[in-house]
Amino acid sequence: MSKTLKRVLLACGLVGVCLAAGAQALPDGKVGVHYNRCDNNYEGWGLHVWKNPGIPLPGVEWANPLKPAGASDFGVYWHMDFSEFGNSGTVNYIIHKGDTKEQGGRDMKFDGKTYKQIWVNSGDRKIYFTLDEAKKGREEKPCCCLLYTSDAADE
Repeated sequence: MSKTLKRVLLACGLVGVCLAAGAQALPDGKVGVHYNRCDNNYEGWGLHVWKNPGIPLPGVEWANPLKPAGASDFGVYWHMDFSEFGNSGTVNYIIHKGDTKEQGGRDMKFDGKTYKQIWVNSGDRKIYFTLDEAKKGREEKPCCCLLYTSDAADE
């Protein structure tokens, strides 16, 4: 783990929730996924990401997900070359640690032509398209009060 990531995670742990006043700048030609965990433990979490029709990006396998590109005050983030997603621009992803999956364990996607980056809060199935939306989502489902349930209970 990088020194920067360790510093961000330590600072987040001291305040309890890791939500930033500003977003990480997204380099030109990239799409981004930002991820916040209430426990601030990102060890082993990765991004399974693929283009249509179900082809993983180069070097990405279920057992070898994409590692975070870095960390911000929000949590960790992944940046991918938008050109990898082909003409559709659909970014398909699952945030996971082994077989433990976020966002209800479902395959998730967003339109990379419309939205260059998204934010995901642990324990929340919703995709947020701005940091402010993600912060509001966390206020509605605070870390202190999250109850993790099985998918069957949420259906």
